[in-house]
Amino acid sequence: MEKKDSEKIKQLIYKYINRNLVNIYCRKRNKSSIKEFNDLISIIMLSFNRIEDTKFSIKQLYKHSKFPFELILFDNNSDKIQIAELRKFTKRYKNLKLIESKMNLGVAKGRSKAANYAKGKYYFFMDNDIVVTPYYMENLIEVLESDPKTVAVCSKVIFPNLNIQFNGGTLVKDGDFYIFNLLDSGKLFWSRDTLNNYIKCGWIPGGCTLWKAKYYKNFPIDEKMEGSYEDNEVSLRINEAGYNVRNCPASITIHYHTLFQDEQFSNREKRYIAGRYNNNRTIKALRRFWEVHKKIFIFNIEEATYWFLKDYSRENIKKFIMSKDEEN
Repeated sequence: MEKKDSEKIKQLIYKYINRNLVNIYCRKRNKSSIKEFNDLISIIMLSFNRIEDTKFSIKQLYKHSKFPFELILFDNNSDKIQIAELRKFTKRYKNLKLIESKMNLGVAKGRSKAANYAKGKYYFFMDNDIVVTPYYMENLIEVLESDPKTVAVCSKVIFPNLNIQFNGGTLVKDGDFYIFNLLDSGKLFWSRDTLNNYIKCGWIPGGCTLWKAKYYKNFPIDEKMEGSYEDNEVSLRINEAGYNVRNCPASITIHYHTLFQDEQFSNREKRYIAGRYNNNRTIKALRRFWEVHKKIFIFNIEEATYWFLKDYSRENIKKFIMSKDEEN
């Protein structure tokens, strides 16, 4: 079998076979007790190139969203050809508002600006490479409404190979260092110990998260977090104020991450890759976290967060975070 044919089969499995298996599972196992819901939900999605992923995500969103919603699609300055195709595609859908930014604002500022257009009682932030499944929203609402002090709740997000990316997130406080991690990462999505693992989380990732709109206005995304870790930062503020963020294992969504794209993806999406993995933005976010919380942010382990430093000992990390230089 040629490499090109092998690649096509792999994408077929990821986008159709595995997705349909997840849909069947959700229809059988994740039915919600909520049958009706009349309050408007504002679904807020950012796009930046990756037009095929955006179209795929929107198609599944309209298929599996059963309650009243509006879709606010905020484009972060996609290329001319891709934005033209996006304009044409979005005209097919009711209750969809396309907003075109003249520059790439990044995730934090993009979500913040897009939320200004939202009219719903609830905000659902989702990335344009996320695909929803049956009962995803019903189960999120059920958890969100179970506790008046819960501000936001996230889906169990899985990769197209059926492994869990996250089922919420954890936070370990270690002196001046706050260590964030993903809950249940790497397990198969049907693993028994993840099915009823409903908890108050140290933080929740923002790419597939339902908010009560009234609380979003009290705990807005910090635009100065630039393109990284804005969800960790806002979750921390929520918890410190005595409110909660939670996970929802029965709401399953699929993340078509760059790791699961075909081999030509990086060539097609050079501008996306450059914008998404911008080291200077990440550094600004790490320093902003220190500025606000006087704690040093670590995601998973020191090396994973501060790989760009030659010496990522905690002492050197602390010196770097407190310095004013953009690079070490």
